[in-house]
Amino acid sequence: MVEQLSPADAWRHVTTGDGEILDLRTRAERRRHGAPPGARKVSLVRHALWPRSHGAVYLCQHANRSKLTGWRGAPEIAGGWEGWIDAGLPVESSIG
Repeated sequence: MVEQLSPADAWRHVTTGDGEILDLRTRAERRRHGAPPGARKVSLVRHALWPRSHGAVYLCQHANRSKLTGWRGAPEIAGGWEGWIDAGLPVESSIG
């Protein structure tokens, strides 16, 4: 079973300094849709094999790719990027 955090809980996790959001989406997806402020782009392949389970929560577009990290014990953001947007959380739009 994959541990999921609601988008609001994930944001609280970050803003209280308890961890960070690791973004599994492509650079093109990040440029097109934006990202949570401070989210760090990481390699899907590397993190699917060796996810960080302490202090990190994973994000992808539809909460599908993050299941790869979740099966190895790392939490994901429920609903992925779509869940983040639906929750009305902040978006950083100038992604390089």
